Amino acid sequence: MGPSIRVRLLALLEESNRVGQIPIRDDTSLIRSGLIDSLALFNLAAWVEREVDHPLDLTAVDLREEWDTIPRIIGFIERNRGGGSVTERSEGPS
Repeated sequence: MGPSIRVRLLALLEESNRVGQIPIRDDTSLIRSGLIDSLALFNLAAWVEREVDHPLDLTAVDLREEWDTIPRIIGFIERNRGGGSVTERSEGPS
């Protein structure tokens, strides 16, 4: 069995110069703090698309909420794996 999703995600995040300088914990803010820049965010989005195995409409995802910490990114992947493209933001019950 290969490395866990968490190990792969940490390796990807640590490729970013800013992230590589700061230890990342589960509660470390990645997006709201500005820890990852636009290029790192682009790389993260491409990586998440590969993990869920379908394209994402990032305009339908609140990245500051869904991808701000490692557990949130992993949860997003687990919820969206193999389920078709994410195209609509959930607005709650209608």
